[in-house]
Amino acid sequence: MEVELRVEGRNMVFAAKEKEQVISTLALSPDIGGDGTTVYQIKNAFTKGLYRRRGYMDAILKDVFACMLSECEPFVFLGTREPKIFKKYGFVNILPPTDPFPDTLGRIVDVRKFMGYFESNKEFVMSMRIIDDMLPENDGIFMVHCGPEGGRLNCVKIVNSDMTNDEGEKLAAEVSISVDDLIQFGFGLKKAKEAFKATVSFKEEEICTKLDEFVFKQSV
Repeated sequence: MEVELRVEGRNMVFAAKEKEQVISTLALSPDIGGDGTTVYQIKNAFTKGLYRRRGYMDAILKDVFACMLSECEPFVFLGTREPKIFKKYGFVNILPPTDPFPDTLGRIVDVRKFMGYFESNKEFVMSMRIIDDMLPENDGIFMVHCGPEGGRLNCVKIVNSDMTNDEGEKLAAEVSISVDDLIQFGFGLKKAKEAFKATVSFKEEEICTKLDEFVFKQSV
């Protein structure tokens, strides 16, 4: 199997092939988000019936993520009537499902860029343990901050998830959150208390109050 990438107009088309026969395809299409920036949508994902569940779409999606990471693209979304296919790759609902319309799913690709969509109205500094079982670039402890005047958040990875201190204890952060919960928090499907877990229980209310003040400057 090989995955071929070609450009068709503004779209990037990924095709998994066997002996020059195209088995599976999808298009990665740029759209204009709510704040005027470009966001990417997956369209026309398809695998020939006899070849389904053989890893072709898996190979394509891994190439899509690698391509987007190389360009520091924050997240990707899609509309689908078969959400189970994509949820195993970390896609989750980012809009409330509404029958009979397709589910709208999203997946964070570059967590540092994604955090830049959040704004705080005052100075903010917090260490966050972000969990991503598929993309190691997103998995670890990040310092999230903005300056004295507030504004967009900056996010810098400071340690990997498996790093330990001199006593062999894993390094901790003030809060932890999965990428699934982080994108749903951003799109308003979860409040901070549902999405984040504070490492010090008596600070939970204080931390969640700060996080709920964030404004998310993006939409699909």
